[in-house]
Amino acid sequence: MCARCHRKGAQTQWRLVMRQEHLRAFLRLVRFPNLVIVALTQYLVYFALFKDAFDEEGIRMALQPGAMHLFVADTLLITAGGYIINDIFDFRSDMANRPGRMALGRYIHKQTAYWLYYSLSLIGFFLALILAFQVGRPPLVALYPLAVLFLFLYTAYFKKAPLAGNLLIAAFCAGVAGVIWFAEREGFSRLIVLSPKTALELSNLLNWYLAFAFLSTLYRELVKDLEDMPGDARAGCRTVPLAWGVGTAKIMAGLTAVLLLLLLLAMALAESERFGAISYGFTLAGLMLPVGYSLAKLKNASGSKDYRTLSQLAKLIMLNGLLLLLLLTFQ
Repeated sequence: MCARCHRKGAQTQWRLVMRQEHLRAFLRLVRFPNLVIVALTQYLVYFALFKDAFDEEGIRMALQPGAMHLFVADTLLITAGGYIINDIFDFRSDMANRPGRMALGRYIHKQTAYWLYYSLSLIGFFLALILAFQVGRPPLVALYPLAVLFLFLYTAYFKKAPLAGNLLIAAFCAGVAGVIWFAEREGFSRLIVLSPKTALELSNLLNWYLAFAFLSTLYRELVKDLEDMPGDARAGCRTVPLAWGVGTAKIMAGLTAVLLLLLLLAMALAESERFGAISYGFTLAGLMLPVGYSLAKLKNASGSKDYRTLSQLAKLIMLNGLLLLLLLTFQ
């Protein structure tokens, strides 16, 4: 009797462990930490930039807070679906590049991944319909299929071509913040009339962040191409280092890092009235020094381990850029 109970308890514990492993695998598949950053970015741009400025002038937001939650949920579904279809197409290269970190194939079957992709896409489309009619702007619904198609084409075609995929994904990441302006463009037009100074300050801050998001993402994507060379070569991809050489890829990544440094310096000088001691200190310690360090390490980097470290540092730089935006809006 005791032996039977012991076996039953062990089986129950095993099932629990497997459920936890499958949950972790799903969270890895959809890049949960990245989804959190996407949500934080959109909420920060919405509440700290647009809502504060609109409320001061009595302008009604097109996306009221309830609708904004739907908007963010839709963005997360698009992004999660993009990660899933990316892993499906990258299965062969990921087997070589990161066999121990793969969720697909080990815990999640390829057919299950397809089912998840189609399910998330369908749910997102219905949410987009609800949102578009809730805010009284049916054309907004067109953004959803366009974004889904954009990520699919990126994964299926452009990612395998040198530079094109890097530029597209950098534009998409910048668009995560920029799409809030698109949704609120009518209110922003009113803000220009009612308070030109406030509109200019909002526009400048948003444009600085969009440029930062684009360049920091482009830098990381170029570094990731260097990191993923073995698997990409196996899968027949023609990324920048495989098509044009490692030296060219390093030069392009280095130039992008230099542009990022120049952007941060220009922003600190142009926004001197907004910058305080904390913002200046954070820009130097949290952004410019890490970018400079990454640039110096890039020169002598030679293996996947070196490039993986640089890729992780680039992700930290991207997160710090979001924190700087937070500092500038509340300082």
